[in-house]
Amino acid sequence: MLTTSSLWQILLYLHGNAWTIVLIATGGYFCWAQSSKVMSINACTESAATVISPLLHRYQIRQSYLFATDPNRVAVLSPDMKRVRAEQQRIANAEAMKAEAEKKARLQAEKERKRVKSPEEERWEKLGGSGNKLGGLKKTT
Repeated sequence: MLTTSSLWQILLYLHGNAWTIVLIATGGYFCWAQSSKVMSINACTESAATVISPLLHRYQIRQSYLFATDPNRVAVLSPDMKRVRAEQQRIANAEAMKAEAEKKARLQAEKERKRVKSPEEERWEKLGGSGNKLGGLKKTT
């Protein structure tokens, strides 16, 4: 419960420090508020509207770097990073081998497509490519 003497002390404190309180409130409003003048100039950027945001951004970057390079954390993560990297290398090698095989098959098919066929081969293909054995029986193999 507030008594009259405690209220009187609060009023005396506010009266003695009124300008300090007003300046702190105004400074806080200036630092955190997004002014319309800055917003109209920097309409594309969202974080450029405050005075504090670049400072906070630099502080967060510095803290992130310090945390990421902490020797205790790096020592714990190093074996895990090596394991993950080895798995990535294995997958990349498998994909490279598959791509190399596909490239060879594609080049072979292109080479076959570009090859000039002899007239006898062209005739054979026009006839269907499946010949008859002697005696009139169709080839089974």
